[in-house]
Amino acid sequence: MPDNKHFKRRTVFIKKAFQGRFIILVLLMIVLFGLCSAGIIYWLISGDLQSQSQAAHINITNTWERLGLSILIGNFVAIILAGIPTIFVVLYISHKIAGPLYRFEKICEQVAKGSFDVITPLRKHDQLQDLAQSFSVMIRELTTQRQKRQQSYTHIEQQLKTMKSIQNLNQEQIDTVSEIENSIQQLKKMDDSKV
Repeated sequence: MPDNKHFKRRTVFIKKAFQGRFIILVLLMIVLFGLCSAGIIYWLISGDLQSQSQAAHINITNTWERLGLSILIGNFVAIILAGIPTIFVVLYISHKIAGPLYRFEKICEQVAKGSFDVITPLRKHDQLQDLAQSFSVMIRELTTQRQKRQQSYTHIEQQLKTMKSIQNLNQEQIDTVSEIENSIQQLKKMDDSKV
């Protein structure tokens, strides 16, 4: 594989929709866990507070309100403190997936246009290294098949020239040879148009 320094990505948001959904999903999970945590703490402490509330009802009610507010604020701060690093971690991880996928899309576009001299290098720690290797094998095979096809065209053209040089061909045979030549030319044009 070529030197990976040539393929350093400058854009972190390569596939914005994919990466955005990934980040939102993780943040929603953090919020959900924060709310669950607040609910569980509130539920666990509420029993103790109610049992002690008979002696000093007013103080417990104020404590209850403060505790609920403290849990809510604490979880909100925890969500923010966990959410910001999570965004960066998720962005980094999704970048390691979205970057190679973007590269594969570009390679597929080039191959579809007939350019088989593309390479599929990925950076050292990118995901999908096996897929990159498979792309390289596929492109080598397509190149080999194209070369074999070109050799076959040349061979058929030589045989047709030999047939045309035969003196005793009837008109039907001459027409057939011409049709084959035209078909070969059309096939070559199709191959050449993709280069």
